[in-house]
Amino acid sequence: MRKEEIHDFLKSEPSIQELRRFAKMLGVRLRRSMKKRDITKAIIKTSESRRPSSENTTANSTEKMRPSKPVNADLPSRYFRDYVVVHPVNPYWIHTMWDLSIRTAESLSRIDAKLFVRVSDITNIIYDGKNAHRFKEAQIDLEQGSWYFQVDFPDADYIGELGYYSGEVFVSILKSRITRTPRNSPKFTEYETWINRVKGGRQEIAATSEEAGIAFVPKSSGPSSSPSSEEFIKTISKSKSGR
Repeated sequence: MRKEEIHDFLKSEPSIQELRRFAKMLGVRLRRSMKKRDITKAIIKTSESRRPSSENTTANSTEKMRPSKPVNADLPSRYFRDYVVVHPVNPYWIHTMWDLSIRTAESLSRIDAKLFVRVSDITNIIYDGKNAHRFKEAQIDLEQGSWYFQVDFPDADYIGELGYYSGEVFVSILKSRITRTPRNSPKFTEYETWINRVKGGRQEIAATSEEAGIAFVPKSSGPSSSPSSEEFIKTISKSKSGR
């Protein structure tokens, strides 16, 4: 980096954080206690002791070392890995994400199968692929990548699957880990633990929601059918809680 470029950077009145980053890229050793003017002096001293380099080298190093230059951070739409992930959004909504490797996608195209995403309620059971309490599914395109489902019960275990139908039989090709939707009301225990700050010690006292005179009414949210991502966003935008 040329002296002129270093001096131009210092004339732009950078913050102390920018100075520290700039000095680090130049290889200047700094102490934690150094103030802004001390860091500036150290950078100037380093620039004066450097040998001039060629224009090409200078241009390349400037591109890499300029701390304020924005970086192109576009994320790919697909990673071509086999996975299904389910995330609870609130007690009555689940978001499903998926992707397929090139090999799996080619296998599906050879059998000309329609792809489905399914979310199954498997609360308190050992799931064998056929014994779910209930399930919801939607026919999808591989490029979609995600889908929202409205589920029936809060505080329940759900699993996501990708698959296709062979006749009347659903053939699962990918399964997610089990996720649990949150409760739709506070959870009360039979006993509350109280701490005496004067005498010290803990004491457990029986307490129920009936004694407090509090009643909770569970609410559902959103439309009754399985929505697209756009319909889900319109539904939850009515209020912050999505209800």
